[in-house]
Parts: sequence; structure tokens; C-alpha cells
Amino acid sequence: MIVYGGKKIETDPEGFLINRDDWSPDLMEKMAKDDGLELTEAHRLIISTVRSYFEQYATTPPMRGLIALLKKQGHGDLASSVVLARLFPKGAAKSAARYAGLPKPAKCI
Repeated sequence: MIVYGGKKIETDPEGFLINRDDWSPDLMEKMAKDDGLELTEAHRLIISTVRSYFEQYATTPPMRGLIALLKKQGHGDLASSVVLARLFPKGAAKSAARYAGLPKPAKCI
């Protein structure tokens, strides 16, 4: 559970939101800060990309899919597993989905 703005927001044991409608950009920032991560524009772009992908396909992109999508969108500088691992040390696909207010990716441990 996250307490934010005087409201209790339900999460699963790993911190993924139970209700996607609870998500907001400010909550995203708080979740990251609570994890010791200061979000940059690169983080926000990746999180936004993951959210857009979910809206279109009702699932989060796999790591290779995210890399291909970033390349296709002209963000080749971010489109590598090494760069994504530096940005999201606890796992890019999993962390980006969590900060995006989405369910845990199906193939994440």
C-alpha cells in the first residue's frame, strides 16, 4: 500500500498498483523516489512508451520489443539493454511497468 495525497492506494506485494486508475504522474514520481530513483526525462519517455504500448496491446512490451519500439520512435540512444539497465537498476521492463501503473509483466520473475 502507498499513502499518497492523504489517500491509501492499494498495491500488490511487489508494489504494482491494484487499480490502474490510481496512477498519476505525481504518484509515479513518488514511487520512484521511494525506491531511491530520481526520474529523468529518459525515464519518463520510457515509462510513457510502455503506457502507450499497453493502451494499444493490453500488455507490456517485452524487453526486446521495448528496445525495437524505442529505435522505431527515434530514441536509439535509449534502445539498448545496457542503457535500460542503468536507468532502471531493478529491471527495466518490470520497473517501467510498475511506475507506469500497469500490471507486472507476464514474463518477469
